[in-house]
Amino acid sequence: MEYLPVTVDKSHLITIGERLYSESIELIRELVNNAYDADATEVNKVNIRMTDELIEIKDDGTGMDREGLKQYFNIGSPEKVVHTQSPIYQRDRIGQFGIGKFASLSACECFEVYTQKGDFAAKVIFDKVEWERAEDHWNLPLEILPSDNERGDGTTRHA
Repeated sequence: MEYLPVTVDKSHLITIGERLYSESIELIRELVNNAYDADATEVNKVNIRMTDELIEIKDDGTGMDREGLKQYFNIGSPEKVVHTQSPIYQRDRIGQFGIGKFASLSACECFEVYTQKGDFAAKVIFDKVEWERAEDHWNLPLEILPSDNERGDGTTRHA
């Protein structure tokens, strides 16, 4: 018996991000939903900063370690379907399919994720031009940063 590989053209991730979230309010909602799912607190909630050049969503949720970042960029993962409640506040999670992070691509060519969880801090950059240029390469650059005790756990997304 012969088998055929199942493949997905990675350009579809960009298409989904650009078309599924064509309104700026949808983009903001998706990024805030990620913060809610990560247990951002009731006190600080989520800080949103918008300028002509930048959209920044900063939360004080659980943040992500290396494994959390791998999970975050695992498209179509059943993680939020299997674990339907957030770990700390037992909130019903909003996200399901792992596509919302690409909402940023409807507004920009590049988005950055800064995250910290305990002693682990990192930055990941999703650059649309570099992503398309790399053809079959599916990896994103991960920069390990020094942890910031003043900042504490949480994630900041720049678009």
